[in-house]
Amino acid sequence: MAKLPLIGGAYSPRSIIANCQRCINLYPEINTRDAPAPMTHYQRPGLKPLAQGPNAPVRALYRASNGNGYAVIGNSVFAVTPTWQLQLLGQIAPGRTNPANFIDNGTFAIVVDGSPNGWAINLSNNAFAQLEDPTGLFRGATRGDYIDSFLLFNVPGGTSNEWISSLSGTITFDPTYFAFKTAYPDPLQTLIVNNHEILLIGQLKTEVWYNGGLATFPFLMIQGVYHEHGTVARYSVASSDISVFCLGLDLQGQGVVWRFIGYDSIRISNHALEYQIRKMAATVGIEDAIGYVYQVDGHYFYVLHFPKGDQTWVYDDTIKDPMTAWHQEGWSDPITGFLHRHRGNCHAFFNGTNVVGDWQNGTLYAMDLDTYTDTVNGEVCSIQWLRTFPHIGAGEVEFGPYGKRPIPADGRRIQFTAFMLDLECGMAPLGANGESPRVAVRYSDDRGRTWSHDTMQPGGEIGQYLTWPTWRGLGIARDRVFEAEYAFQGPGALNGAWVEGTVLET
Repeated sequence: MAKLPLIGGAYSPRSIIANCQRCINLYPEINTRDAPAPMTHYQRPGLKPLAQGPNAPVRALYRASNGNGYAVIGNSVFAVTPTWQLQLLGQIAPGRTNPANFIDNGTFAIVVDGSPNGWAINLSNNAFAQLEDPTGLFRGATRGDYIDSFLLFNVPGGTSNEWISSLSGTITFDPTYFAFKTAYPDPLQTLIVNNHEILLIGQLKTEVWYNGGLATFPFLMIQGVYHEHGTVARYSVASSDISVFCLGLDLQGQGVVWRFIGYDSIRISNHALEYQIRKMAATVGIEDAIGYVYQVDGHYFYVLHFPKGDQTWVYDDTIKDPMTAWHQEGWSDPITGFLHRHRGNCHAFFNGTNVVGDWQNGTLYAMDLDTYTDTVNGEVCSIQWLRTFPHIGAGEVEFGPYGKRPIPADGRRIQFTAFMLDLECGMAPLGANGESPRVAVRYSDDRGRTWSHDTMQPGGEIGQYLTWPTWRGLGIARDRVFEAEYAFQGPGALNGAWVEGTVLET
């Protein structure tokens, strides 16, 4: 049998004759050189409910500088206690569902949501009140950030390129503490502080500022530093370490995912993902995309949700290669079986937990690698782990006149005699109805246009570690694509597969 390894994540470009690899709810991890496979695919974290708020979208989660946890659910602001109790603090602007944002200066946290107002939380006692600015400088914001004791905010509005700063160490304002994104006249979409610098991200271009220590307005633009890209989706902007990620827009087009690191702009999307983004942009739009970064087991994941497109794509920054670093995540509706975007609408790490908030029902979840289901609206939902394998017509099979040996198929037909998954088995408990773990495999002989029926094999009950799901007598094809899917409610890492077949004359 010949090894069929899995290298990288999802890659389904414009034409399926180039590739047809789906990778859903599984993320690849690079192994050591002496490992039996170059990459192992692991299951993404399941969702375990922690707290239940009102039946509304969770619009923001935040870990304050003193460790306190906060949430915006609908138009309600809550403190989240260490025991996951939600304590109502107050209300913000009604009728909005877009993401909200928190930032604090060590004394007060400010909540903004794109409306003309802001709200302040006293971090010492959680006293909540609308932010008052008699100077009229503060007019709300979609995002705030902090640098060197100053709170920074963009000024919302479709054509505004203005941004403002509080006075040092306070939540008060001086009418002279404002500036404009001036190097190019496109509107300011958002701002973010990263690596002790301020990125003013416009629709088309991005400029970088720093604290110059001036006696009046303290900040200056760094001359000669510029990014020739902006963002089409202000809420897609997120940072990790010294990188800032966003869904791009520039004078040449849109739909590329960019990484600003230092003063370099690096494209981290690939053609396959850009094709999916282009299709969404042409139908439902991509301006509502939401991004955040979380870390688990050393993987730094940039999560990019497309609410209208109903898709979630995830980039693993530890892999970095755009061709192999992306996978798709989703939630399977237990009634219809359809795959939808991941339930996490926003993220924060507090109380020692990676927490996400539901985009619909007000639930706060722990993202837990030891949980293999999503519990949504009180119902335990199976997670579908799915991986499509590379085209085999361009690979190798075992056959030869003097014994079996690997030879290239070179476009000839292959008579497939066996397909065996290199899958972790014997670790998953029985299902809710007492059924044994099962694995489904289907295949396509027209490069991914149409598919066979699913064929099931046992995935091994607890302790049956030597189970190797194997399918035999699989017919003849010239360019076959296999796809495996399973819903183990326990560990089920995937290395790849073994395939056995005979190359025919034609």
